[in-house]
Amino acid sequence: GAAAGAAAFAGSGSPAAPAPAGYPGGGPQDLAGGLPQQNIPGAAPPQGYPGQGYAEQGYGGQGYAEQGYGGQGYAEQGYAGQGYAGQGYGGQGYGGQDGATPPGMPGFQGGGLQGGPAMPGQGGIPLSQLDMGSFFEILIPIKSWVHDRGWRQGIRLLIIPYALLPLIFLQLFSTSTSLSSPGWAYSLYIAPLWLLTFWYLIRPPVIGKLEVVIAIGIIIWVVIWLHVVTIFINDNYANTHNILGSLVVGYNEEITKALPVLIAAILVLKIRKQKLDPRTWFMMGTVAGLTFGIVEQSIYTPAALVQIHAAHAISEADVGALSFAFRVFVDGFQHAVWAGVAGFFIGMAVNYRRRRIPLLLLGISIPAILHALNDYTLTIFSTVWVGVLVQAVSLLLFLGYTLSASTIERRVRRNPNFRGQSIMMERFSQPDQAPSP
Repeated sequence: GAAAGAAAFAGSGSPAAPAPAGYPGGGPQDLAGGLPQQNIPGAAPPQGYPGQGYAEQGYGGQGYAEQGYGGQGYAEQGYAGQGYAGQGYGGQGYGGQDGATPPGMPGFQGGGLQGGPAMPGQGGIPLSQLDMGSFFEILIPIKSWVHDRGWRQGIRLLIIPYALLPLIFLQLFSTSTSLSSPGWAYSLYIAPLWLLTFWYLIRPPVIGKLEVVIAIGIIIWVVIWLHVVTIFINDNYANTHNILGSLVVGYNEEITKALPVLIAAILVLKIRKQKLDPRTWFMMGTVAGLTFGIVEQSIYTPAALVQIHAAHAISEADVGALSFAFRVFVDGFQHAVWAGVAGFFIGMAVNYRRRRIPLLLLGISIPAILHALNDYTLTIFSTVWVGVLVQAVSLLLFLGYTLSASTIERRVRRNPNFRGQSIMMERFSQPDQAPSP
C-alpha cells in the first residue's frame, strides 16, 4: 500500500516535502495503508504536508487525511490506521491498526478505549466513565425547580388540582344517588375556563375587591330569582311552539340575568358615587349568564342521563350523551353571551342617564329576541341548523362589542345626545376612562 501511494504521488509530479517536527512521514511513502487517488490538477501540497488526492493545508494521504496525518479513510490528528483512527479510539495520541504512534504524542497502540470495548469505525465515551449524577441533574433539574420563583404564581399551582379534578370526580361520584351530581360537577368545572375567556375578550380595566363583591352578589341574586320567579313564569306562561311564548322565555330569562347587574350598577353610583367602565358591567353580565346556565343545566342533565340508560339503539344513547355535553359545556357560555351584551348596555345606561331608558330597553331586547328565536327554531324545526345560525349571529354580536366597547363608550361620552349640552365630560372612577385627545 505504501509503495502504491509513493508511486501515485510520484506520478503526480509534486515533490515530497519534509514533515514538520514531531510528525512522521516526509513523503507519500510514510502514509500507512494509502490507496492511490488522483491529485487535484495544478495543486501542490503545502510545505510540510505530504499528500496525494485532496491536498489542502496539510491534507495528505488516501481519502481525507487532515493536517499531515496519514491514514486510510478519515484519519485525524495523530490518528493512523484503518477506518477512523484505527478500530475505535485508543487514548491520547491514538494509534490504529497498522499505524505507529507519532513521536511526541504518547498514547496506546491498537484499538479500543481502556475500560470499554472498541467500536470499529466510530468513537464514543463508555457509559462507565460518565458522571451520572451530573447527567440527570442537567436533564431533570429538580433542585432548580424547587427554588424557582415561578412556583409562587398561583395560576401554576392551580393547574395541578384543576387537571386532576375529572379523575377525582370518578371516585367521588361513582356511588352517587343523584342524577344531577355529574352535571353540577362538570358545569362548575368548565365555568372558570369560560370566565377567563370572557375576561380576555372583554378586558375590563379593573378587577378588584369591589368587583368581586359585586360578582358574588349577582351570583346569589340569579340563583334565588331563578328558582322563585323565572321557573314559575316559564312553567305557566312560556310556550316555545309559538313566537309569543318564545318571547316570554327570552325576556323572562334575560331580565333574570340583567336585573342584578342593573341594581348593582345603580347602588355603586348612588352609594359610592362611582361610575364604572361599561366593560366592567359587560363582564358582570357574563357572570350572571354563567350562573344562570350552571343552574339551568341541573334541570336538563338528569333527563339526558336517563335517556342514555334507557336507550334501545346507539343513536338514542348518542343523543342523550350529546344533550348532556351540550348542557354542561355550552349552556352557561350561551347564556353568558346574551347577558354580557345586556350588561354592556346597562353600564352605558347608568353612566349616561339622559338616554337611560332607551339604552336599557335596547340592551334587554337584543339578547331577549335572539334568545327567543333560538328556542323557537330549535323547537319547530327538525334540524338544528337554523338554531346554529341564530347562535352564530349572537356570537358575532358579542364579539363585535368586545372589540368596540371602548370606542362606543368614548363616542357616546362626546355626544350631547347622551350626556346633555354641558361641556363638562362625565367623570369616571377609573383612570383609563379619560377621553382620548
